[in-house]
Amino acid sequence: MSNCPSCGRFVGPYEACPYCGARATGRLPMRTVKVAAAILATVGLVILWFAATRSQVPLIQAGQAGSTMNMAYVRVEGHVVRSPTYYSESGYLSFTVDDGTGEVRISAYQSETDALRAAGRIPALGDWVSVAGTLRVREDSAAITLNVPEHLEIQRPESVERQIGSVTAADHMQRVRIRGQVWEVREPYEGLILLTLRDASGAIDVAIDQSLEALTGEFLPVEAGQSVEVVGAVGLYGETPQIVPASVMDVVLLPGAVEVAPTASIGMLTTADNARMVTVGGTVAGFEFFSAGVKFTLDDGSGALTVLLWQDIYDALAEPAALSAGATVRVAGEVSVYRGEIEVIPQRAVDVQVLQAGSENGGEAPPDAAPVRIGELDSDQVGQAVTVEGIVVDVASFSSGFKFTLDDGSGQVALLLWLSTYDELADPSGLNLGAQVQASGEVDEYAGELQVVPASGAAVTVLTPGRADTALQDIGALTAGDADQLVTVEGLVTRAESFAGGYRVWIDDGSGAVMILLWDNVYQRVAGREGLIAGAQVHVTGLVEEYEGALEIVPQLPVDLIVGER
Repeated sequence: MSNCPSCGRFVGPYEACPYCGARATGRLPMRTVKVAAAILATVGLVILWFAATRSQVPLIQAGQAGSTMNMAYVRVEGHVVRSPTYYSESGYLSFTVDDGTGEVRISAYQSETDALRAAGRIPALGDWVSVAGTLRVREDSAAITLNVPEHLEIQRPESVERQIGSVTAADHMQRVRIRGQVWEVREPYEGLILLTLRDASGAIDVAIDQSLEALTGEFLPVEAGQSVEVVGAVGLYGETPQIVPASVMDVVLLPGAVEVAPTASIGMLTTADNARMVTVGGTVAGFEFFSAGVKFTLDDGSGALTVLLWQDIYDALAEPAALSAGATVRVAGEVSVYRGEIEVIPQRAVDVQVLQAGSENGGEAPPDAAPVRIGELDSDQVGQAVTVEGIVVDVASFSSGFKFTLDDGSGQVALLLWLSTYDELADPSGLNLGAQVQASGEVDEYAGELQVVPASGAAVTVLTPGRADTALQDIGALTAGDADQLVTVEGLVTRAESFAGGYRVWIDDGSGAVMILLWDNVYQRVAGREGLIAGAQVHVTGLVEEYEGALEIVPQLPVDLIVGER
């Protein structure tokens, strides 16, 4: 009531009339109103807090995340499809979750990451997770920032024991347990270690990156030959499966050795053993070089098969010359079936053991054998050992060696020296155009051309040294008409760089400049190649070639390039 009940005048908010002093009736005191309002607000806040803490964060599907949900606090559930990436300097952690409808990138900053690491709750490839956080939606992706460490739940499936050879790309994301022997340890780039494990059924890589080490501890190095047990999820590199552990502790050394290549009798092997690792032993019954390596027949009395050594494996043997006809050999390798025939292919040089060397010349003719007339050689003599003598009339270089054409007046034949054989020459400087050469080796035929292939550098004798030098020319005088011609130039290096196949050097003699192309087989054998830097003086003989309109000179032998003053 706003009027005095006694005098009827307006009293406003007063409790007593200011005119007659009578008290106003039917009014609530302001204090009571204030107290009631405070109580009501407190009760409302309690109700809101109770509702907020008891209600679940809404679950969304990744494929349905849209711009209207941006900055909402939501939850997703799915499998980790990309291993965590961790930056130790900033403490930033991220991984990717797929719920079947799409992918969401999950990220956590330093304080949350530190809490997860302390609790040992770091997700790994293949884990099922439930994550709640702030959703950020971009045009082509969605991301969730983990604000509360407790809002990440992880379920890690039990591992299934498997043989290495049974793991395929179809097992992607499955958690497996394998045992094998460390075949190789390599670091393709800084921050990634790959362990190649083998058992009798096959091989697979185990990937350990710097994020895994930073999150779970330092990885203790292992060595080739040790046996380990690894638990991890199957990841894919392209279409190739590899094992991705959840922790460095999931790689454990085994006290006993895992058998990789069980010993087998050659006569018991069949095409059903394709891709198996076996160890076989016997006597070398036949031996030959081919363009990519060496192959020989191994006989153990129960049967015979072909052992194939790729060139890099053969070059890495401790004593390649000891591996020849008549040698007793023990080989571990993978069974392969080629055109219905069984082969064994060693993967490492250490898997080829020469228990007893073969004949001294290993496929070469006896040292006192008289040279045969080159013109009398024919394809019927392929596989036989002969001695030839002639003058070098042509030289050619290829990735695995060098070819010298010998002429004795009756005909010509190619003298093929693999890189390992060339490196065994007592003095390669004289083996060049014009040299008189005597060589013993096995007759081979390639693309219709007969070749004599020595098994070692000792089977090649330079009777009269040769030299590829021609008259010195000015670089500026070279034209496209000189293509395929042998020229000699000299000048100062203005620039040098490596490339995938070798080394390039640009030289200038004042009249002009030209690029010298050194293929790797030549460059690696150039004396003083470390001096091929700007300002160095070089003298070079090589074939003129034209590439994309520019002339270049290509030396055929390492001795065709001299670094420094002649």
